[in-house]
Amino acid sequence: MPAMTADKSRDWARNRVLCFLCVAAGFFLAYWRSLSWGWLGLDDWRFVATNPHLGHGWESVRWALTDVEFGRRWNPVLWLVACLCGAPTALKFHLLVFVLGLILTLLVTEVYGRALRRDWVLPAALLFALSPLRIEVFTWGMGFGYETVAILLCVAWLLLERPWWSGLFVVLALLTYPQAAGAAVGFCLLNRRRLAGWAVGAFLVLLVIMQYRLRVAYGVVPWHHRFDYLLLILPHYALNLFVPFATVPIFPSLYYPLLYVGGLAIVLVAAVRPYPVACWILLFAPTLLASVTEAFWFGARYSLVPSIAAYGWLVYEASKLDSRFLLRVLWVGVLGFFTLNVLDRGMSRGVALCARAAKDEAALVGIDFDLERTIRDQPPPEKK
Repeated sequence: MPAMTADKSRDWARNRVLCFLCVAAGFFLAYWRSLSWGWLGLDDWRFVATNPHLGHGWESVRWALTDVEFGRRWNPVLWLVACLCGAPTALKFHLLVFVLGLILTLLVTEVYGRALRRDWVLPAALLFALSPLRIEVFTWGMGFGYETVAILLCVAWLLLERPWWSGLFVVLALLTYPQAAGAAVGFCLLNRRRLAGWAVGAFLVLLVIMQYRLRVAYGVVPWHHRFDYLLLILPHYALNLFVPFATVPIFPSLYYPLLYVGGLAIVLVAAVRPYPVACWILLFAPTLLASVTEAFWFGARYSLVPSIAAYGWLVYEASKLDSRFLLRVLWVGVLGFFTLNVLDRGMSRGVALCARAAKDEAALVGIDFDLERTIRDQPPPEKK
């Protein structure tokens, strides 16, 4: 999205507080209920609830800075953020995720406010914040990692005119989770004539080599070499960004009509607006390169950063048409997203739709995985 003009700057300065208040209110209405939830399945239990390294003060900080075995990657910023909660309880991590989600939502609003026309900023921010695809990240204990990446990348975007500071936040995002790799490549391209761009590029290359060696050492990489999935992942995400859960219910038997529709949509949009589509694909690059099975069958977490760009570009292109009808349609979309969001209790829809597909797809790559059993085997929610 282009830099902010003087008129946009004045409009945004007058409307910033009101937009922030409205977006914060929408966020509270949608996600406050998650504070009373217990642990959710999968990574909550494995990486947080039973993590023996958390809750030991400075010893935990030292572990966070040096660990490569527990998480099978070097992700110091991820674990430093986890250390903020001390000894893990579901309430602490839900509160952490809630606060980080609110900060991220306000930062996204700021990004949109600097790029979009006045009447379009608020619905764009609410479209991002209230999408049912946000439920996984904004209500899941491990969601703090993905939120942290997105927060750091939003700050990096806001500091683009100060390359070294912007590059620092890109590096911190890379040290949180590999999801930032696509944005790091984008930073290098934008700053290819600056030393900051080359410095971030060199760091990215070294980090990729290191992380790959760690994944090989701990026997994880062979699961990820499924390049036959590459052509299917992008259409899957494209459809789910704007029609949440569109492809999930009948996956993996969906090979094919609906995914072909998604692929065709990408081609047609790219023919008209190649730059934003290229940016969107670049932000998905880490998922595409990993070709991770779990990213395929649900992947709401992996859509977090790309969806900031996707919703922003969508509203930007619509705003150029200056159509009040399109603006009303956008508000209808916001209302629809909010309704779907608040009707979903504890990711019930996501679990119900993904259980069979996850098991079948995991079997394709030799993983014994049953989401229904995983959820059932979790301990009961903590009593207050």
